[in-house]
Amino acid sequence: MAGGAGLTRGAVSLTHRAIEALRSAETPYRVSDQRCVGLAIRVAPSGLKTWDLAYRIRGTAKIRRLSLGRLGDVSLEQARQRANELTGAARAGRDLLAEEVETRTAAASRITVEKLIAVYVRRRVAGRLRTATEIERRLNRALAPILQRHAEEIRRRDIRELLDIVADQGIEREAEKRRQTVGAMFRWALSQDIVETDPTAGLKAYDPGTPGDRVLSADEIEALWKWLETDSIPPDPADILRLQLTTGARCGEISGMHAEEIDREQWTWTLPAARSKNKRPRVTPLVGIARQIVEARLSAVQSGPLFTAETGTPFTAAHIGHYLLARRDKLPINKFTTHDLRRTVATFLAEMGISFDIVAAIIGHEAGGRETRTLVRHYVRTDFIERKKTVLEVWDRRLREIIEGKTTTGNVTRLKDARAVA
Repeated sequence: MAGGAGLTRGAVSLTHRAIEALRSAETPYRVSDQRCVGLAIRVAPSGLKTWDLAYRIRGTAKIRRLSLGRLGDVSLEQARQRANELTGAARAGRDLLAEEVETRTAAASRITVEKLIAVYVRRRVAGRLRTATEIERRLNRALAPILQRHAEEIRRRDIRELLDIVADQGIEREAEKRRQTVGAMFRWALSQDIVETDPTAGLKAYDPGTPGDRVLSADEIEALWKWLETDSIPPDPADILRLQLTTGARCGEISGMHAEEIDREQWTWTLPAARSKNKRPRVTPLVGIARQIVEARLSAVQSGPLFTAETGTPFTAAHIGHYLLARRDKLPINKFTTHDLRRTVATFLAEMGISFDIVAAIIGHEAGGRETRTLVRHYVRTDFIERKKTVLEVWDRRLREIIEGKTTTGNVTRLKDARAVA
C-alpha cells in the first residue's frame, strides 16, 4: 500500500535489532508493527527513521496519520505506549490529541468553575462512569454560587461554607457526597496543572455513611404501597418504587428502563451490560404486579424510556431520591431510601427460604466467595430464568397479601413453593 508516508511493507514484530537492520531505499517505506496496531517505523531515503501511526476514531470515516517522533528521540517501548494510548481512546470514540490540547489550553488560561466542571466531566467522567450525569448535576448544585469565579481563586473556606449550608439543613450525607465529588474534581484539576492547589484538601468529613440495615416490615410495606397509590407523589416515581418492591432491582436500573429492554412475548426485562453495575446483562422475569405496571407503561410508550421527568429527560436514581427527600415529612412510614426497598426484598426472600445464590441472581449481586464468583463470571452461563420466575411468582403472591393487610395466610404453601427452587 502506498501513501504519503511511502510504501507499506509486510508487518513484522518489531525489535530493536530488526529496526537497526532496516536500510534506506530510493523511496520511503513503512514497516508495520505486528504487536501494536497502526504503529509503523518509517524509513526515509536519507536513512532517517521515524515512528508513524495511523488510526481512525470510532464514529468517523477519516484515517488519521501522525508522526510520533524520531527513532533516536522515541524508543520502541515509548512509541508503543503512546500508540496504545491514542488508539485505545480512538476505539472509545475519543480524540485524545484534542483532549490534551484542551487541557493544556485550560491550564494556560484562568477558567471559571463552570468551565472546569465541563472540562472535567468531558475529559475524566463521561464514558468512564455510569454516574456521569449525576456527578455533573451534583457538581453544579454544590458549586452554584461560585460557578462564575475563577477555579484557581477558590479557597478551602469557600467550599466549606457551601457544604456547611447543606449540613446545617440536616442532610449531612448529601454534604459528604458533595465534598467527595468536588474533591475528586479539584484533585484531577491539580494533576492536570489547571489549578495550583486543591481547595478541598483538609476539609473535615461530614456523615461518612454507615452500612444500611433498614428493612421495612410488612405493615410498613402495606402503608407505603397505599401511599404510592395516592396523588402524594407523581405516577412515574411511584411506579419506580413499586417496581423496586416487586423485583428488588436497583432504583437507577428501573428508572432508566427502556421499552426496547422488554420482551413482550416472554415478559422479561433484560438490563443491558452498559447499565449494569457489574457490566453484565441481567434478565428479570416480569410477573404479577410488576408485569401489570410495565404493561401499562408500554401501552403509552412504544420506544425509548418508560419513565421521564417533567423536563422530558429519563428518570435517574437521583430524581427519586429528591422526590423522597422533598416529602420526608409526609411519608407514611419512617425515613427510608430506595436501597432500603431493595434490601427489604432480599431479606423477605431469604426469610422465605430462598437460597442466597438465587436471591443474588434476582437483585443483581454476586454471591459466594472468590472462587464461586470467578466460576460464575468466567464459566457459568445461565441466568436462572425459570428459578427466578418461580421465586418472583411466590414473592408476588406474598406481596399481594401484604398489600391487602393479610398476615400469615398461605405462609406454609409459600415456603414450600419457595424452597422447591432454593
